[in-house]
Amino acid sequence: MNSKWRKRLGAWAFLIVFVFQLTACQQVTGQSSTSDDGTASSYIFTMGTVFDIRVFADDADDVMQQAEQAINGCDRLLSWREEGSLAYKFNTEHQTDMSEIKEVLEDALRVSKDSQGAFDLTVLPLSQLWNFDRFGDSDFDVSTMEVPDQADIREAMKKVDYTQLRYNDETGILSTENTDIQIELGAIGKGYAIEQAKEILTSSDASGGMISAGSSIYVYGKKPDGSKFRVALRDPRGDENSAIGVLTLSDTTISTSGDYERYFEKDGVRYHHILDPRTGYPADSGLMQVTIISDDSVMGDALSTACFVSGLDEGMKLAEKYGVDAIFVDTDKNIWYNNPDVLNSFEFTGKDSGYVLNEYNQAHS
Repeated sequence: MNSKWRKRLGAWAFLIVFVFQLTACQQVTGQSSTSDDGTASSYIFTMGTVFDIRVFADDADDVMQQAEQAINGCDRLLSWREEGSLAYKFNTEHQTDMSEIKEVLEDALRVSKDSQGAFDLTVLPLSQLWNFDRFGDSDFDVSTMEVPDQADIREAMKKVDYTQLRYNDETGILSTENTDIQIELGAIGKGYAIEQAKEILTSSDASGGMISAGSSIYVYGKKPDGSKFRVALRDPRGDENSAIGVLTLSDTTISTSGDYERYFEKDGVRYHHILDPRTGYPADSGLMQVTIISDDSVMGDALSTACFVSGLDEGMKLAEKYGVDAIFVDTDKNIWYNNPDVLNSFEFTGKDSGYVLNEYNQAHS
């Protein structure tokens, strides 16, 4: 792997670490390969992260290429930087037909409302101000990151308000009367891309596969040896190879938000990339990590962000409202799970690192 991609991978330090080996080959980002056992694998960089695709099928290479095309098309559809995309059109014209992503947009607006703005599609002015996207540059120096001036944050906050969006579910038109309002679909974009590739995978003859986008992963079927997928949850205060537990799953999505993916420190304070749209600053919610286990990658992405920003109690209420399994890690190294059934698939390994496993509802009854 060349130095540019190595730095990108390091900068986005995967929130979810895979503890299984699917192929023996080493790949360069942007390339793909097919092994003798019918496993096709590919790494592509798009939407600001690396997508890792694995397919187990007789026609694995063909299925994988279709999945790649589906994912690449999402960046052209959703990226606010991509001229002609839906987000770009809205941000320049303030009225756009969103019928093509109707269900996704409706889900995002619903989570925005239910989280009381902890998740907000209009956070772009703040994101641009903090500019954590610089972590993706190959020559980026984290020491150059600075905390924006309070006056600039206050000014950007005037342009962040999802309630100023107007959506017509009959026509699919999204509009706003405030020309300062701009949308950013990045928080759900990877989930949407995974869902598009998931449709390709599940409609094929593949016996299994996975689609990973750094903080989100969908696992389908089983591995060639007949076993389920094992996914390790990273220790939010450990190195990239340390874990606090392992999930053994299939046919589901695991979405994680954490304060360790992109961050810098100033005067002993950690400033991370998950911004609280209600304060203008990185979320100070008492949490280090949130993992959502769900059937829908878009909803998993939105909820992991919303729950992280909301904090333990409000985040757990939100997870319960949407009927998803959740694992929260707080700054005191407590690991909270919301459903006893989580333990059927979760193996806790964080005890030696000082973590304590707790059932949230039992402790707060």
